[in-house]
Amino acid sequence: MSEATAKKDKNLLYFVIYCIIAAMGWIIPPIDPITTEGMHLIGVFVAAIVGWSFTSEVWPSFMTLLLLPFTGLVDLNGFLAISWGSDTILFLSMHLVYVAFLDSSGTTSYVAAFLMTRKFLVGHPWRLIFMIFMMAWLLSTFCGNFAGMLIPWGFIYKICDVLGYKPFDKFANLMIFGVAVMGALSLSAVPWANNALVILNAYMATTGDQVNYLHYLSYSIPVGIFSILGFMLICKFIFRLDVSKLKNLDPNVFNSKDLKLTVDNKIALISLLVLIIVLVVPSLLPAENIIRVVSNNLGLGLKAALIFLVLGLIRIDGRQVFKFGELATKGVPWNMVMMTAGILSFVSLLGSDATGISAFLGKMLTPLFNDSSVIFFFLLTLVITVFLTNFMINMVVAVIMISATLPIAASLGVDSLQIVYLITVSCTIAFMLPAASAASCVLFANTQWVRAKDVYKYSVPTIIMMALIALVWNFILFLF
Repeated sequence: MSEATAKKDKNLLYFVIYCIIAAMGWIIPPIDPITTEGMHLIGVFVAAIVGWSFTSEVWPSFMTLLLLPFTGLVDLNGFLAISWGSDTILFLSMHLVYVAFLDSSGTTSYVAAFLMTRKFLVGHPWRLIFMIFMMAWLLSTFCGNFAGMLIPWGFIYKICDVLGYKPFDKFANLMIFGVAVMGALSLSAVPWANNALVILNAYMATTGDQVNYLHYLSYSIPVGIFSILGFMLICKFIFRLDVSKLKNLDPNVFNSKDLKLTVDNKIALISLLVLIIVLVVPSLLPAENIIRVVSNNLGLGLKAALIFLVLGLIRIDGRQVFKFGELATKGVPWNMVMMTAGILSFVSLLGSDATGISAFLGKMLTPLFNDSSVIFFFLLTLVITVFLTNFMINMVVAVIMISATLPIAASLGVDSLQIVYLITVSCTIAFMLPAASAASCVLFANTQWVRAKDVYKYSVPTIIMMALIALVWNFILFLF
């Protein structure tokens, strides 16, 4: 049997398995308070996870998109709004084009060569790796996951090309996976943005208590830095990442062209700086500020379009610098976009009241905390939060867990902020399944470089490490 025939037969088998699992959502009776529609969604969700795990082809995404409107949770127009019509898909598509622009202009090559020839980095591969992960964490924190992941990934692709690493090699896998880990954790890095903003504000509105942002930062920032260092340690000692090629790299491998800052590079880097400013600055302004109001109306996708508009008008010696059509044709991996659209649909629907899934989880979880000791209470809270957040929306998990744990925390004499901090951070340790977070959504969709089975393999020890860091620093912080 030829390799092509075997692959065809496997895909047919996977397709049959997908259909059987999805059908179970219509066959198995609902478990109160999960609704009939909720069971339909669970069937499609599990089938999609299996399909995306076993094949990098696009058909599981098409099947998922075809079945979701039949769950009874959303009609066609609503489905298009939460998937293809979302600002997220527009911004992702735009950003993929932008990454292609950075590459075609030679900017990723220049930045990669520049970093790898710095004296304090030459012969010190772990310093370079730390810098890449820190850049990913900071960019994701202030500019969002797409910018924070796709831009460092572009540099990693170029470094892999220089070192001779291929897609799916361990070095490439761990670097790309590590960037996604930092992207997920960034959602809880600062209290005025992303998941932390919603969760902490919900807590304050419910209880009337106030959160000192500086105090929260004294928890979230060390957890982020320790997690970067911790991930590097497990890369070295558990995953046995070989960095000898990076350590022994001869800086002379780069020619003068690689290290020359051209006019195109300058324009690209300036546009990158402007994009970062456009994404970051409005969020720091008061809600009624005109700049923030305009920014909110533009959303993410139209901010990228604004940058593209300016780039499209620039000419150098009569030559167009930014050719959107060519870049979009070469730079957008449609398998990634299709998969992302499917995942976004799950992210929007899993926490819906119409599914009954959140109510079911709340009903099951509350009794578990009764009659628990302080240590067991924290461990159970951490384990359940991290487990659930890898299956459904982070903020929904946070709301469920805060509702279930705050009464128990009060009875145990535990500071409510201590448990809220732990839940806020631990519910962003989410990258094991495609719908776990925005970061995992993009990670799993990057089938050109990463396989689902590798993500599963690397996720478990990474999640355990990060969860322990979040727990230990939580106890240390609240001792003083």
